[in-house]
Formats: sequence, structure tokens, C-alpha cells
Amino acid sequence: MKKKMPKFKTEEEFAEFVEKHDMADYADDLEEVKDVKISIPKQTRAMISLRIYPYLLDEIKQIAAKKHMPYQSLIQQWLAEKINEEKKAAS
Repeated sequence: MKKKMPKFKTEEEFAEFVEKHDMADYADDLEEVKDVKISIPKQTRAMISLRIYPYLLDEIKQIAAKKHMPYQSLIQQWLAEKINEEKKAAS
């Protein structure tokens, strides 16, 4: 049985409704979205120079290759994870 979608005052109300209801019941009230343009601000990054033992770099590159990602991205991921761990431990 198809239901009629209620009117929403805010995007938050709509988001809450979507989380709690099966949208298939409201398919007749939904519009198809064809083109969506999302603007994601470019984050600036600082370039650093890091001295690292060659064997460590080789290990990092091997792990990154297994994960199909650039080794620099893997290093950034590990740093972010470690920082989050330290923040949680400190609080």
C-alpha cells in the first residue's frame, strides 16, 4: 500500500523521517534526481620531509600495495588513527 509523504519544515525532520520509514512506501511522491553537483572544499596539506629507515619504507610500501593504495596515504591513515587513539587515551 502506497502512502502519502508528509510535509517537512526542516531538512532535519525529513532526515529523521527517512531513517525511520521504508521509502518504497512513498515511491510515488519521490522525484528522480538526475544531476547532482557536490562541491567538496580542497583541503590543504603541509609537505614534510621525513627521514625513515629504508627497510621500514619497504615494509610500508608492501603493505600499501596489498591494500591497493599509495604508501603516502597509508602513512597518513596510520598517523590519523594513532592520533585518535592518543586523544581517546588522554580523555
